[in-house]
Amino acid sequence: MKIWWNHWFSTAYHLINLMKNDNADITIIGTNSNPDCVYKMVCDEFYKEPSFKSTDEYLKYCLSFCQEHSVDVFVPRHNLTQIIKHKSEFEEIGTKLLANTDYESVIITDDKIKTYQHLISKGMQDVIPEFYVCKNAVDFSEAFHNLNSKGYKVCFKLSIDEGAITYHVIDKDRKSSIYKYSSASHLNYEEAYQMINSYSFKIPLIVMPYMNEPEISIDCLLVENELITIPRYKLGGRVSKVSFNTEIIRITKTIEKQFQFDMPFNVQYRILDEKPMLLEINPRMSGGIQLSCMATGINIPRLALHKLLGQKLEWNYPSVSDIKVAHIETPIIIR
Repeated sequence: MKIWWNHWFSTAYHLINLMKNDNADITIIGTNSNPDCVYKMVCDEFYKEPSFKSTDEYLKYCLSFCQEHSVDVFVPRHNLTQIIKHKSEFEEIGTKLLANTDYESVIITDDKIKTYQHLISKGMQDVIPEFYVCKNAVDFSEAFHNLNSKGYKVCFKLSIDEGAITYHVIDKDRKSSIYKYSSASHLNYEEAYQMINSYSFKIPLIVMPYMNEPEISIDCLLVENELITIPRYKLGGRVSKVSFNTEIIRITKTIEKQFQFDMPFNVQYRILDEKPMLLEINPRMSGGIQLSCMATGINIPRLALHKLLGQKLEWNYPSVSDIKVAHIETPIIIR
């Protein structure tokens, strides 16, 4: 069986190993625009992706690649939404997508504003933090001052964002210093306003309270009508803790019922005023899912593959909760 991973995060190194799990019947094909990406070292075949001018052009590449390499299962990350939209075209050439293929659900969860508005419409406003949609610098200024007047520190990002690359925190009293504050994402209000004032607002901005409690990342997969939920608390540095908090699990199961997720997905929360608040929903495996798998012994990538193929694998929750797990950087020779 040939399985293709296209342009994933570097942590796909671990996810591919989890999926293979010493299975000699699986051939992993990897691609990336970076010929030195680390996960090429766990692929049986690897190819450099050329550059593309549009998503349509990339879609044609994907379809052609699947045909040329007789791909049985495609695990997409790059251009995920467009690939899902054309699911039937992959099925016609004999390629199954290991992805959540309900296009409407993916479109909603791609956009933080749409996600919040959708869940509010379903009566889940209690887990949605106060937020403002900003389409110009005036909106941004008003949102900041409204939240700040309530005693909140403020953060913002684009409504469509991956890997928090547009995420910033406003510390109104921050002073310029040669020393790094705590993160490059921290700005004072004047710096933030100057940045926003020059932005095109092609993608709207979402402004909300900054929540400084540990992020809670829930790795999920629905199997046999039971939702696997692994809550992973990011404690700081490289340490996380898996803790099966019943309230977080209950909220996650309620959220799952509002979407049509049949493959792995990820839900993220932070605590605000002692209540869990939703940050975002990712309709794919998270970049840290290998930590959840290591801590619990539940191999989500392999379970997802067998589910896609109509096969059942046994799994069980661990007998203990509060399992700490960490990661270290390991040197790898890239050939």
